[in-house]
Amino acid sequence: MKICIIADTHLFSSEIGGNWSEDSFIIFKEKILPKVKDKKPDAVIFLGDILDPHSGRSDPRWSKGDEASGKFVEALKKTGIKNSYALRGNHDYFEPLKNISEMEGPVFIEDNWRKLGNAAFYFFSSKYPNLQKAVDDLKLIPDADAKNKILLMHENLSIRGADNIPKEVMKEVSKRFEMIFNGHQHVYQQLYDNVWCLSSALPWRPGYGNSDIEINWKGEELKIKENRDKFGFYIIDVEEKHLEFIPVDIGLRIITARLHFSDDDATEVREKLIELSKLLPTKFEPEKSILRVYLEGTLKEGYERIDVGFSDIESRYYSNFYEGGSRNILRVENLKGGGAYLSKEDLRYVSVEEALKQIESDAPEVRDFYKEVSDLIEKKTFDGDALIERIKNSKILGDVK
Repeated sequence: MKICIIADTHLFSSEIGGNWSEDSFIIFKEKILPKVKDKKPDAVIFLGDILDPHSGRSDPRWSKGDEASGKFVEALKKTGIKNSYALRGNHDYFEPLKNISEMEGPVFIEDNWRKLGNAAFYFFSSKYPNLQKAVDDLKLIPDADAKNKILLMHENLSIRGADNIPKEVMKEVSKRFEMIFNGHQHVYQQLYDNVWCLSSALPWRPGYGNSDIEINWKGEELKIKENRDKFGFYIIDVEEKHLEFIPVDIGLRIITARLHFSDDDATEVREKLIELSKLLPTKFEPEKSILRVYLEGTLKEGYERIDVGFSDIESRYYSNFYEGGSRNILRVENLKGGGAYLSKEDLRYVSVEEALKQIESDAPEVRDFYKEVSDLIEKKTFDGDALIERIKNSKILGDVK
């Protein structure tokens, strides 16, 4: 028996920007579904996060939510694919999933078993972000009378820096199943002999470990790494306990560029952004690429006021990337400067010294007060509550308070 698993399509999501909310569905309909049909699976299972209009930011029924559900079901029906099922992911709402079932689309199964041939599949609805509930409910999954038992999930298992289901819990759970397949993480990984995290069928956000091209620029060193066949779906041979990835060329390249700075002038940020924008079109087709540029590191003390012109650079040098104009191409992750204020729109900084000059003409006491609390403000961070307390008790400020 062959089962097709499709993970994390996030159809109609607006996360990428540009035309992606519509393009994602067109790619799914014209590139992914025909290839699924060619494989002639006995059943198709969607491993959560199927539809994602407005990325879940609106009402659970969404604006145009029924329209999205209808388009999805219609596309599936036209392929002639039968026996399809759906697991709820953290971006899925109950109402649209029920609507899809009522439209004769994938059958929504919530925390229950479904027998397919000589195998039984347990559909474990996402408990994210309630980690403890996920752990408790995993332990309470009832047994099933079947030759092959397969668990389907949509949880945090191995996401760096996140709260994951503990390894000891997953190892214990894995003893009860022949195979376990998890969505949600968007990147392929075989955690244990019989536990797999499956990659997303389509990109959701560039920079989440699912890029075709990864660019790292640190100092003078510029590295470009290409990862092929990132998107697609999976075919499981239940009897053989074999998992096969079927790549799909979605017609676009996902590019993530990370620029690292260490005690650099703000002008260096601008120059590198412009230089990168000129390099990219020589290596990739802008109209067939989705790009994200991330800035990380530190700026030199005293140079934070220089306006990098973030929005200006984005519109002038990067607007040709991704047909329709991707929103928010340039992202600030961990770029910091001493005593600086960071605006993601313009990347404008004001140094502490400059701020003092602007204020002390009206309040000369501020210079002495700064000296009084310099131990708190020193370098990049300080305890806000402690500073407020010092302001309240300051003798230097006197009536200024």
